[in-house]
Parts: sequence; C-alpha cells; structure tokens
Amino acid sequence: MKATRGGTPAAFRGRLRVVGAVRLSRYTDASTSPEIQEDMIERAGARVGGEFVGWARDVDVSALDTTPWEREELAYWLERPDEWDVMVWQRMDRAVRSMADMADLGRYAKQHGKRLIFASGPGGDMLELDFASPMSELIMLILAFAAQMEGQTIKERNQGAAAHLESLGRWAGGPVPYGLIPGRRVFPDGNEGWWLFLHTDEDPTRSTSDIRRGMVARAIAGRNFSELERWLTEMGAITPKNHRALLAKPPRDLDPKSRWRTTVVREMLLSPIMRGHIVKRDGTVVRDDKGAPILQAEPLIDDDTWYKLQDALKLLENGNNGPRRRDGHPLLGVLKCGICGANMTKGQYRDKVGKGAGAPRTGPVKNNFKCDGENHPEGVSGQSIKADDALEFVDREFQERLGPFRHTQIVRTPGVDHRPEIEELKEDIEELSRRLGTLRGAAADAVAGQLQGRSDRLAELEARPVVPPRDEVVELDTTWGDDWRAVKEWGPRRLEMLKSAGVVINCYPPQRWRAPADERLEFLVGTHVAPEDDALDDVAYQESL
Repeated sequence: MKATRGGTPAAFRGRLRVVGAVRLSRYTDASTSPEIQEDMIERAGARVGGEFVGWARDVDVSALDTTPWEREELAYWLERPDEWDVMVWQRMDRAVRSMADMADLGRYAKQHGKRLIFASGPGGDMLELDFASPMSELIMLILAFAAQMEGQTIKERNQGAAAHLESLGRWAGGPVPYGLIPGRRVFPDGNEGWWLFLHTDEDPTRSTSDIRRGMVARAIAGRNFSELERWLTEMGAITPKNHRALLAKPPRDLDPKSRWRTTVVREMLLSPIMRGHIVKRDGTVVRDDKGAPILQAEPLIDDDTWYKLQDALKLLENGNNGPRRRDGHPLLGVLKCGICGANMTKGQYRDKVGKGAGAPRTGPVKNNFKCDGENHPEGVSGQSIKADDALEFVDREFQERLGPFRHTQIVRTPGVDHRPEIEELKEDIEELSRRLGTLRGAAADAVAGQLQGRSDRLAELEARPVVPPRDEVVELDTTWGDDWRAVKEWGPRRLEMLKSAGVVINCYPPQRWRAPADERLEFLVGTHVAPEDDALDDVAYQESL
C-alpha cells in the first residue's frame, strides 16, 4: 500500500513511517528522472524496514535558489513531524546544495528525532545521518560543502552558456513562456539552435498563444486583472504551470490544483516576452552592443498593440483621470475637421452678454473643439463646435449604432517578410564568392565556411512564404453598450473604445444660424474584414510578390 501526500494510514502504526523526497531542477534529464529517484528511494526504504506514508515531489525547483521549507511538497511534510519517522532522498544534492540549508535540516532532524537517509552516498552505498553523533554532523557539513561547491560551479557554467546563447539570439532554455513552444531552426549565421515559436492547439483551452492574445485584447478593452483571472478560470484555460508540464519530456501529469492568480496575469501582460524579446528575471530586456533588443521568439503581438496594452495598464493603475496632454480632449484623434481632415483641438469660448454685434463676451468660460483653418483652401476660415453638443451627439450615436453588438478588440500579430534579409544574403554570397577566388589555405577555408552558412540560410528563407501582418478580432463577452455605460464619464477609456471600433467623426461648418450638432457632425464606423475576404487578400498579396 503506497500513500501520497496526506495523513498517515492506521495500518502503518508501530512501523517506521517513511516519506520519499524527489527534487528536479528541470524535468528533462532522464538520468535523474523522478522514476529513477523513486526506485532508489523505495529500495532504501525497504532496507530500513519502513513503509511509505507519502511523497514530496518537487520538480522544476532549484536547490540553490530554495531552502527545503520553500518547496511546496517537502514543506508540507516538514511542517508535520508527527506524521513520519524517516525521510529518504536519492542523493544529498537532491535535498540541499547549501551548508546553511543542511545545518538547518540537521537541527530540525535532531530536534524532532528524525532519520535522514540518502539512497546513494559516498561510494554509492546508502548513507544515514545519525544526529546523536557529532561525527555525523561533521560528515553532513563536509558533504553539504561539496554539494554547494558543485552546485555553484554548475550554476556559473550554465549562466555563461546562457549568456553566450542569448548574445546569438538563441533560446537558452529555462521555463517556457506562456504562449510559446521551443523548437529548432537555422539562424542567419548558418548554425542551428533553439528558438521559441507560437504555440497553438485545436483545443482552445490549451492554445496558449491565442489565450495570451485574448488576455491582451481584454486588457486593452479595459478589463482589470481580477476580471481577466475570472475569464481565464471560467473558460478553463490551461495554467502556466500545466502548460510547462505538457511540454516536459516526458510530459508530466497536470496539476488539478493549479490556479490562475492576478499576480500571474499582471506579470504576463507586462512582460516584453510577448514582443519576442529575451527578458531577464528582473524584467529587464537583454540588448546587443548597439542597444537593440535581442529576440529569442516569434512575437505574439506587434509593437503598436504592445504600446496600446501598456497605455491601458497604466490607465488601470491611474484610473479614468482624463488625457495627460495639455491639448488633449475626450475626442482627440477621433473628431476631424470635415474640410481639411485635421484633428480638431481643444479650445475655449465665452458666451455674449446682451444682444447685438457689439455685445461683450463676458459669460462663463466653456469648452469647444476647433480647427484653426491653417490647411483650409484659401478664403475658408476655421470652425468650432461646442464640446457639450459634440459629446452628447457621440454618446447617443455610439449607443444607438454599436450598443447592441458584441464588443470586439483587434490584436495584431506581426507578419513575416524575409525579403530584405534575402537581398543582403545574396550580396554577401556574391562578395564572399569573389574573395574566395583570391584566397588560399586557412583563409580560404574560413571564407568557404561563411559562404556555405549563408547559402544554407538563403535556401531556408527562400523556401518560406511571406506572411502579411494578421489582425485577430477577439470577441469579448459583453456588448459595446455595456462597456460604454460602465465607464460613465468621458476620458481615455471611452476614447480608446471609439478608436477600437474605428469611429471617425467629421465636423462641417454650419449651413444655417445655430445649426444643431446633428447637422454638422458625421458619425462613421469602421468595419472589420470578413475572414473569407481576409484569406482572399492574403492570396492576392502572395501572388503580387
């Protein structure tokens, strides 16, 4: 009878109660797979005559970066010393890679009268630490020191290798970002390496690139982190932890307890990984000698969508406090002059007090939107319209025309066009071919290698089709009218909704005295291309190349 994490079965009373502890930094190394560790641990447990009451399985956990009490499964058992007698690891480095951590673990075992066993100690035989003996404590610290030095050496070696790969634009390994999947590709230097590609799946709850773009669309539309967390949970979207579990080799079982958290949602939306950039643990972007970001993946979104997202996130933090520009107003970039097409800017005016052409303008200051007429035809002056009248018109027209329809948000995925690089490669190949004819010996061999690498890269790129940028229309779970009324006041949120819907409002001069806004303003709504038309456009685009 084998128990898992939890209470102690009554049948085990009176016998040594054993907990097996498994740890892996990355779940990809077959030589230290959990199955191998568990087999050795079970044999060690049988040698001491114990029965297993549970397991602590911590994968994708570094012993250099975490103490035993910071590992979820192991901490569960360390906090319940009354439920077990013996804890068994495969080796000491599976338990700790720090002298301080080993000392803490030793004090814990001595205080609670626990036995710590390592299935493979020095020489390959089982090692048991008896903390009643000072000699055991000395041996423990010596072995922990060796494990610490080995771990530090491995860490430094891995960091150096990762830095080199990052400088070349390769993916250096580690946790796979949500929305991406690792794969092999040939790089511009002709060498093959790892790269992160967009991850899609027929199951919409596991198509992580689409899920992440759906998060972006909803954030731009004004959803806060809690609303996004609720949406992800309700649709059953696979969590980042379980996404990595499926990509492990061999794949791990999904954790049914894994949940979405608002902190995870926030970190994902703020991460430049979505632009394909290499990002350090502190959130900074890795750059080359010229200061340009280094790529390690296909971008999930284009730059324009990224900046819209960051503006929306700032708005979530600052609230609907209105535009920050001095000349900003609630319709900036949407309200156009019907004569010259320029954006109408914010202005102010005073009503006349009294009647007649000479009556003074000493009334209260009010806002209006105006065009100064600089780009108007000769003899055509500027124009203006009262802000309250324009806003009332837009409010009414938006709700009447768009209110009943489902809210949509466009997320743009960058296209793929290697033609500039193909032209550069052709020029390089021509130049290297000329040089090769004048060289001998080692110099000729070096140039020949460069020529072959560029030729391979050219053949790879010429076989790839040109993919134009793609607009994905994400349908939200509310109508335009629902979201419009939820904002309740004019500001950046409503302005972004107008732009997202493709609204343009043209203002024309009045044709009669005190013409109402309905006669002067034209409300135009953008239209999204149907999928069939979009596909035909792509075919036409390819044929035109």
